[in-house]
Amino acid sequence: MSFGQVTALLSFILSMGTIAVTYWVGTTQGTAELCNPFFDGCTDITHTGMKGDGGFIFRGGMIAATVFFVIWWQLMRSWLQPYSGKVALNFMQFFGTLAAVGLLVGTAVLLPEKDATRWGVHVRGANLFFQGMLIALTINFVLIFKARKQGLTVPSYRVKVALMAVLWFMFVAFAGVTVGIEMSHGKRIIEWWATLFIGCYFLTAYWDWKQVRIAVS
Repeated sequence: MSFGQVTALLSFILSMGTIAVTYWVGTTQGTAELCNPFFDGCTDITHTGMKGDGGFIFRGGMIAATVFFVIWWQLMRSWLQPYSGKVALNFMQFFGTLAAVGLLVGTAVLLPEKDATRWGVHVRGANLFFQGMLIALTINFVLIFKARKQGLTVPSYRVKVALMAVLWFMFVAFAGVTVGIEMSHGKRIIEWWATLFIGCYFLTAYWDWKQVRIAVS
């Protein structure tokens, strides 16, 4: 397994796995409401990882995931470098890294007590993650679309097409993915699905980077 594949796999596992484990711990300890959040929207992701043991798991896991997000964007830049212009790659990596930093800051300020949490910082960080990531992924998809015409093999291309179509549909149909202190039922559902699809997009690089040696320059 190449370093790129490990990065793609850990980017997905550390983010989606952390959320899943946190939610399981939260519902077990009674700090999170039990339901199918993807359809019921009984809680948002933030409130599954604030109190009890789940809070420590959530903060540690998500902060670790942001590190791999940054590495993922650097590897993606190196992979596309022979086929793309420097300016476009700079924008892609900038927004991808900025989104990861937003998630890191937004997660770091979460505390077990709701009144002690710096909600303004958390909300801005979470929204920066979703909006910045959508911009970065869109640029990435366009660059991959162009690179394929130049001979780049992208095994996961069809999956990427589906994920981007769904993400943009949610963005347009529901006026973006925005996080707030108090979220509506529909917004909570969209948050869960958007987070999953973003995680899946990171994972698709696992197949693209198979047997490919990626050198960071």
